[in-house]
Amino acid sequence: MNQLEIQGSEKSFFERRITRHEFVKEISIVAAGILGGCTPLKIVFNAFPERFSKDAHLCEQMLRAFVTTVIPGAVNNDTNLIRIFRDTYYPFCGYCDFFVSDLAARSANLFGDDQFDRLTRQQRAAVVRDGLDGDATIERLYQGAIFMSQVSYYAGIYDDEKGCPLIDFHGSNYGFGEEEMYYTNSSLYLASEATSDGNYS
Repeated sequence: MNQLEIQGSEKSFFERRITRHEFVKEISIVAAGILGGCTPLKIVFNAFPERFSKDAHLCEQMLRAFVTTVIPGAVNNDTNLIRIFRDTYYPFCGYCDFFVSDLAARSANLFGDDQFDRLTRQQRAAVVRDGLDGDATIERLYQGAIFMSQVSYYAGIYDDEKGCPLIDFHGSNYGFGEEEMYYTNSSLYLASEATSDGNYS
């Protein structure tokens, strides 16, 4: 099996210790290579209304609506809910404004309102499905956005100590007492010794 080597190190990708945040970057770089390698896509990404590059509030509201659509139960006002989309650590940030503009265009086409965040949850879900049914490039873009949303929210990549109640993931176990983490009377669960010194006579 070929292993990905770390620059300046003999350790393989699979042997080194990485945070959840770093893991997502490794995966998103692969996805960005697929997306960025398409010349027509580069042209398309520069052809969307300017307001999506200038109106940060508009984009934030639509991205929050997107994440709460693909992750039922996600808290809309979570500080880190959409942080991953604008994080320059990940290549997706270069495509974020186009992605929001595509959400708006599909919303207008399907429901006559380009404000994706004003649609009902069922309508927003229909817009996302429409994106997933788009051409191969758009499909990859939506799949990437969904994947990044899920990993960011479920794994809590911006706080390695934070858990996620939706999947019963408690994070770093801070706050749990010893009686909740260990058997305080563990000797009761051990078998009795067959001999006093481990040797049969």
